[in-house]
Amino acid sequence: MKTLHWIRDNSLSAWLEMHSHLLEQEDAFLVSESALGTLPDSSPVLQTIYARKSDIENSKATVPNYLVLKSDAEWVELVLSFQQQVTW
Repeated sequence: MKTLHWIRDNSLSAWLEMHSHLLEQEDAFLVSESALGTLPDSSPVLQTIYARKSDIENSKATVPNYLVLKSDAEWVELVLSFQQQVTW
């Protein structure tokens, strides 16, 4: 099942240490809030990692080159394109 994993309060690296067994090839990540400030310089996964443009602007986080930014309208479409969404 295609799942969007929304990482908010944990780092992506910490999430991967505990939950990487849950990942499927078609899954993706959406990072926001405190998770934005913990992104590594290079992508730790093959799956796509998204963030909202407005979250980046508000947090002033450094944007790694692998991060795909979405506007608010695109973010809604992104969430709806997945069969399942899980917030961590």
